[in-house]
Amino acid sequence: MLAALVMVVAGWLLLAVGRAFGRPDAATGYREFLAAGAWVWFPLWGAALGSLKAAVGAGSPAAKLGLLGLALGLAVLPLLWRPQVEEREERAPATPQAKARAVLRWSYRSADNVLKIVAISRDPDPRVREQAVLALGRNRVVSDIEGATALRPATLLGSPVRDSLRMALIAALGDPVPVVRAEAARGLWNAPRTFGPQPAAAETLAGVLARAADAGSVERLAWLALDAAAGPPDSSLKRAAGHFAQVTADTALRRRALEASRWP
Repeated sequence: MLAALVMVVAGWLLLAVGRAFGRPDAATGYREFLAAGAWVWFPLWGAALGSLKAAVGAGSPAAKLGLLGLALGLAVLPLLWRPQVEEREERAPATPQAKARAVLRWSYRSADNVLKIVAISRDPDPRVREQAVLALGRNRVVSDIEGATALRPATLLGSPVRDSLRMALIAALGDPVPVVRAEAARGLWNAPRTFGPQPAAAETLAGVLARAADAGSVERLAWLALDAAAGPPDSSLKRAAGHFAQVTADTALRRRALEASRWP
């Protein structure tokens, strides 16, 4: 049981370390290893160690021999028995709550799971579309490509899911709900390696800041646009952020706008 506990704790630690270092897919390999049969190997190997410890303290030769045989059998069994765990086909989520949970679940699984979010990004419910569009810009595929380095090259650069995400986000720029358009623009703009140059996204974000400046009120859309303006430099976004910094009465937003308006 201690070995099984170690197995579970190791998975949670990998997830925590991955989030801390911007690698939300850090536990993917470990998850696949467990699904290939290791989920039962850990308890068996733990039982083998337990039997071996009991054999050392056994009082009679017969008991010692029996426990040693049991330990050997438990240690060898995982080499012969590999009970794989296959993912069951998930039912299509029906309610807004189920769709929201599905989007969170699929975002950092396989690229095929990320692709499922594209259909939900066209949901009639604007709240569901908003969460889905947010996930289209932040997921395993985007993180793999944007976070690639010379030591850790991208593995999903040639994935066809990449183009599907890009087309879905571009389509979402025409959504009737402002926050969905803003999330789509931010997703496109903040992932230049994944989606390439997106002048329409910059135009959408600059428009968000212009409207927020005219309204004179604090709104979440302004934060979204300023987050993008602080990323890849664009002259229209820098000007919009500078103008917003001059007119907003919110000190936190002004500070962020000034940071976003500076050229690197």
